[in-house]
Amino acid sequence: MSVRGERLSQGMAAEVRELVYRPRLERETKHALEHMHAINQAHLLMLKRHGFLSKDIAAVLAREMLELQRQGAEALPNDPSLEDLYFNCETALIARTGVEIGGSLHVGRSRNDIGATIDRMRARREILDLIEAVSRVRSSLLDQAERHADTVMPGYTHLQPSQPVTFGFYLLGVATALARDIERLRAEYRRMNLCPLGAGAMAGTSFAIDRNMTAGLLAFDGVAEHSQDAVAARDYMLSLSAIGASLSTTWSRLAQDFYVWTTAEFALIDFADSVAGVSSIMPQKKNPVVIEALKANAGEVIGDYTAMLATMRASHFTHSIDATRASLNRAWTLFETCRSSMTLLDLLVAAVIPRARRMRELTANNFSTMTDLADFIVQRHGLSFREAHHIVGYVTRRALEEKIAASGITAEMVTEAVEIVLHRRIEFGATEISDILDPQKSVERRISLGAPCPAETLRMLAAQRMVLQQDEGFVTVVRQVLADKAAALKQAVEALASIVVEPAAATA
Repeated sequence: MSVRGERLSQGMAAEVRELVYRPRLERETKHALEHMHAINQAHLLMLKRHGFLSKDIAAVLAREMLELQRQGAEALPNDPSLEDLYFNCETALIARTGVEIGGSLHVGRSRNDIGATIDRMRARREILDLIEAVSRVRSSLLDQAERHADTVMPGYTHLQPSQPVTFGFYLLGVATALARDIERLRAEYRRMNLCPLGAGAMAGTSFAIDRNMTAGLLAFDGVAEHSQDAVAARDYMLSLSAIGASLSTTWSRLAQDFYVWTTAEFALIDFADSVAGVSSIMPQKKNPVVIEALKANAGEVIGDYTAMLATMRASHFTHSIDATRASLNRAWTLFETCRSSMTLLDLLVAAVIPRARRMRELTANNFSTMTDLADFIVQRHGLSFREAHHIVGYVTRRALEEKIAASGITAEMVTEAVEIVLHRRIEFGATEISDILDPQKSVERRISLGAPCPAETLRMLAAQRMVLQQDEGFVTVVRQVLADKAAALKQAVEALASIVVEPAAATA
């Protein structure tokens, strides 16, 4: 019997077969076959328990389904004229059991709810894989942050020197941002781990099936109840892709900082040669190829997310190729790019080498301690901050005009600035001014909550390690639940398959 049934009078056009269904079948066979087998087995157990299939017929189906699973893709026709993976699986099963038995498995379900269920099963695995990948990067960032918690460097705003920080403080900030993306992934896992199976094409079924049973067998936390929403909705994929875009934005911003800092003009960091490339003509070149790849990958992720939105927009709120199939192709690519980028980023973070002496020299001379000087004037001499701001602004302009580095600013220069700006005289000691302008002491003075002093950095770092440990524990627990549920499903199907079948039932 043809899967096209009696509704269509013509065979499938070769162009449709090759351009629409062959690519789809290849993708589904590679990524969804395992999930298809699990869904078929869970549905079989439910049909048997609730009397939709006899014990003997269910046992025959169980045996043949297990054999198809054992043989893998080689057991399937792999024929795009059958349209998709579902029909290839059903055709293979019917070939082994006959249409009376093999054709009975499709009671109370549709390709639409099967596809929706596969998408969620794939998505939850992608979530776990991505959490693991991001966690590895966070661990490397935290290790480097601890190692360089007192390595003073210039902080920047508008790419201009701002205030002294430490290299460890900077890396800890990136690790903190990545932690929020994992928090979002965990939240989305909880929202999306609901089972669409049994929703049918979009309006449920007249069979009194047990959707809660199949949801439990497939390790879902519950049922996606509304049948049309269960089939139509892929908003969780939009959310996951948005998280991927957020993640890519964070890694590309770090990559951009590293890109600038590794130039000869900044010379703040270097990298191990293992993550660099060379020039074919310029022998002196050491090219930051991993950084450039990360920046490019972020663009690809955002492009995939945009393509997904563009494909899904204006589709009807139900099942259709553009809404629930084609739109997701870019999502799977997006997840793969995010994972590979995390591998590169982890490599990059481990290979970064801060040039501590250069960092300190720049921080001492590029006027990033001027806020410290303004704060000191407020705290020691009782001026308003705006008055102190004007005084230090004058000092900075004079030093720049006279080509004096920040470290060369004297107490006399500050005293003269007060006289010019406020028309009053305040004496400053040479030692206290040099202490205020010392970048190492500047960082140590920044003791407010979340500030870059080493003690506060290490406190925040310890807190982030605890969060990381919780995230890693989440993945471990969920993977164990999925493995236990898969093992229980296999055991139940094997037990069903072991039932001795009456000879007549095998050909019923």
